Amino acid sequence: MGKAALWRVPADHFGTLYDNRNKRPDWGGLVAQVGVPVLAGLGTWHMGAKLTDVSGAVAGVSVVAALLFPMAIFLFQLRVDLPDDERLGDDDYALVDECMSNTLWASLWGLTLALFLIVTSAGKWISADGPGPVLMGIAVAAATHFVFVIAMCLKRLRRAYERIAMKRS
Repeated sequence: MGKAALWRVPADHFGTLYDNRNKRPDWGGLVAQVGVPVLAGLGTWHMGAKLTDVSGAVAGVSVVAALLFPMAIFLFQLRVDLPDDERLGDDDYALVDECMSNTLWASLWGLTLALFLIVTSAGKWISADGPGPVLMGIAVAAATHFVFVIAMCLKRLRRAYERIAMKRS
């Protein structure tokens, strides 16, 4: 796909899931980001849930995903504007970079989830007896992951504020 390839976005996001103290993978973070959403999706599929109207879900996911774009612009500008301040260490810059990786992934994942919901609804598959529960399980897993990634974005943004903005004052 060349210039349209987005493979670095998920790679960068999942690359942020490490323990900052020992630089090893954060297995708890990986379970929260992948395992819990998969379990939620499997539970939804097992219950046989289907969705007859996706309009509310599409609207909600789309609005949240769209609101992440200004956050990405803010983080980009913050990273460019950070002066060579002796009070800031490499960990401070890395925190902004990781927050940007999480925000870009959340934006991309939200757009993908909205498209998934639109397509499965347009084909009436998500409300059908056969594929409906499976597709609903996938949607729930994707939505759960979306919420966890947004929570990570907010957590890192808060931490960046503490470490960078509060150091300047």
